[in-house]
Amino acid sequence: MGIAYTLLHFVRGPHARMISALDASVSWYSYWVALGVLSSIGLGAGLHTFVLFLGPHIARVTLTAHECMDVSFAVRGARAFECVRVEGVAGFGDVLRKVLVESLCWGAGTAIGELPPYFIARAAAQGSELERLRGQTALSLKDRTLLGVHSLLRRFGFLGILLFAAIPNPLFDLAGITCGHFQIPFWTFFGATLLGKSVIKATVQTMVVITAFSEETISGVLLVLQRWSPWVHSVASRVLSQQMAFGQESESSVLGSMWNACVALMLVYFVVSTLEAFAQSYVTDIKRWSWQKR
Repeated sequence: MGIAYTLLHFVRGPHARMISALDASVSWYSYWVALGVLSSIGLGAGLHTFVLFLGPHIARVTLTAHECMDVSFAVRGARAFECVRVEGVAGFGDVLRKVLVESLCWGAGTAIGELPPYFIARAAAQGSELERLRGQTALSLKDRTLLGVHSLLRRFGFLGILLFAAIPNPLFDLAGITCGHFQIPFWTFFGATLLGKSVIKATVQTMVVITAFSEETISGVLLVLQRWSPWVHSVASRVLSQQMAFGQESESSVLGSMWNACVALMLVYFVVSTLEAFAQSYVTDIKRWSWQKR
């Protein structure tokens, strides 16, 4: 099937437009999956792509939907976020359906990013590891933590992993390592992680962002700011009016320039912190080798 799909790119005909649209969709949704992988991979050192990319995308869709009073606008391409018609009311469910697939793809990517700790721990574990730990009287903090997490996962099984994945939990890598360490079946781990992170967690986060940037919430916040500080209210109103032009190629968009600078700084910080972690690990290994040679 893959070969036939590839060959269709070199054959002219009425199907060319459909193939082009399919390629664009695959690239678009693969982009969100990749961002999800970047968010969770690296044992907690991943890039926070929900805050940097998916959250702002959901917020922009929400603001545009309330401005257009419709959700029929495109979210990618040359005419992205341009109102097709201004009529009706864009409800919460309409906006959620508009961004749900991107959110699910991002959540699926975060589930995929949790697989390396699982596979590494599974490959390194020995078959009698559980019995060895239970037979010891003096256990380290790491071994006691592994046994505790394993006891919890064994008690609740699939639902336990689902619970770990569904809640905002920066220590979920520990659950993945434990599942691999004690040979939890792959589909039990990945199935529960996929449902928890993609269907539950990502959807809840999307609903929170949509609610935060809804017309009712923004109007309430602006009303409070107007009573508390008229100057802050005027600044917030001006920023929100500029938000509708956010992400476009207009050089006059101050907010867009500020956001691009923020993203660049975050990327630089991520690269620097990663290099520092590698350097510290290298220095630690050198010290340990030199100590063993003595």
